[in-house]
Amino acid sequence: MVNHRIFNAKAFAAGESGSLDRAWGVMKGTAVCSGSVTIEGVADNNYSGTISQTSNHTTIKLEHLAQGEPIPMYVRNISVTSGVAYLLA
Repeated sequence: MVNHRIFNAKAFAAGESGSLDRAWGVMKGTAVCSGSVTIEGVADNNYSGTISQTSNHTTIKLEHLAQGEPIPMYVRNISVTSGVAYLLA
């Protein structure tokens, strides 16, 4: 088990988007949550349409993340279309 230190968390509800200074991860707050997280870097594989990529960043769909689990990643921004998700810093 990894001990993630969360000093700041910002909730994003349906229809909201944005970023958080020094964000190191994301956490899905509700079971029914959709939208996307844009992260730094490019992923190697596209598993069943869960991610999309450009030359310098990757977008991950929130609906494919586990609820309540902090997922470490270098977050550029988040866009939530339903439910609630958190950026962690």
